[in-house]
Amino acid sequence: MITAKTVYEELTSYGLHACFEVNDSVVYFEPDEHNDMLWNYGTACNIGLLKDGTFEYDSFFSTDENLQALYEEVQEFYCVEQS
Repeated sequence: MITAKTVYEELTSYGLHACFEVNDSVVYFEPDEHNDMLWNYGTACNIGLLKDGTFEYDSFFSTDENLQALYEEVQEFYCVEQS
């Protein structure tokens, strides 16, 4: 079964950064430490990810569909927060 953790590892193995640009900010995502089916997202600092939210990876959908859903959730979270 494909998990959020395996997708993240695959993306980063190709040299891709696991992040989105939203409202002139960069929002990173990484797998949850305790659950391989979750991605945590937030901004980064010198100690790592400052978690703002969690996204549940759905193994019944493709990687592209999950990334699109994550992007939409991140965009909605940061646009609503800054309004």
